[in-house]
Amino acid sequence: MFKVKIGIPTTEVFLRLREEAGMRPRSVEGAEKGLGRELFSVLLELESTGEIVGMGRIVGDGGTVFHICDMAILPEYQRMGGGSLIMDAIMKFLDDEAPSKSYVNLMADVDGFYERWGFEKTAPDSKGMAFRTK
Repeated sequence: MFKVKIGIPTTEVFLRLREEAGMRPRSVEGAEKGLGRELFSVLLELESTGEIVGMGRIVGDGGTVFHICDMAILPEYQRMGGGSLIMDAIMKFLDDEAPSKSYVNLMADVDGFYERWGFEKTAPDSKGMAFRTK
């Protein structure tokens, strides 16, 4: 049903996947500036049509910090194994490329999903914080 391929989403695909997956919007300007600067990016493609229905990215410095972000799958394709395929590809990249003692983090929007790859909640040892530009 799905095929995972290494690739960067177009601005249009990136913004559409985020919106339709119920994630906070990003600006066209921000997407155009940021896409292509990630360390790793994968797309979830429907084998039957080639349509991109999901994505996942890693940003960071490539040596000490890796942040998994933009995990998005269109709602009609959620809970069909596509998220696991994306995470497997992301974790393979990290296994191959991340030096020892690197810090890998993410903002989990789904309870009970990321734990199978070894992710743990950081609270109370640390607390996530955020700031949004206007």
